[in-house]
Amino acid sequence: MPRLGKVGCVSAVAPTVWHSDRLLTGSGPRGRTRSGRPTLLWIDDFEPGLAMYQAMFENLGFNVLIASSGESGVKIAALNRVDVVVTDYEMPEMNGATVAASIKAIKPGTPIILFSGSTLVPLRARRVVDAFCDKAGSRDHLLATIHRLLYTKRTRTLQPPPVPRASDQGHRTVA
Repeated sequence: MPRLGKVGCVSAVAPTVWHSDRLLTGSGPRGRTRSGRPTLLWIDDFEPGLAMYQAMFENLGFNVLIASSGESGVKIAALNRVDVVVTDYEMPEMNGATVAASIKAIKPGTPIILFSGSTLVPLRARRVVDAFCDKAGSRDHLLATIHRLLYTKRTRTLQPPPVPRASDQGHRTVA
């Protein structure tokens, strides 16, 4: 059997982040701040890690909402506009796959990244999310995955431009 190298992030998208249930404050009606920065929801039961990721990704230009449990993460996702959800897999009571399925049921278009240090994440859990990133992988892989999902989310919500017809251009068509 061939040996597989370490994978930083695997995305289903075609090729080309301590305890708090706080809601986004100072935001517009859709959950974006006046600055227009994308909003990440970070869900992890490891509270020191939450503080680190919140500080790191806020310094990279994101608004970061945090939740220390799957249940509080789903509540925050339901009450706020969230551009990307990053969730841990191994959490008590509600694992990352259950969190992802719950958020997708409420807001189907929300991209979700399963961010785990475990190599034993079942395939069925990976099918619920849009991407999987290894916690041992580089920050650049995670950031690239977030940006790719943000780009894909924006392009999916835009309608294609109308197809010009000959009559729109003042030309006559002859049958």
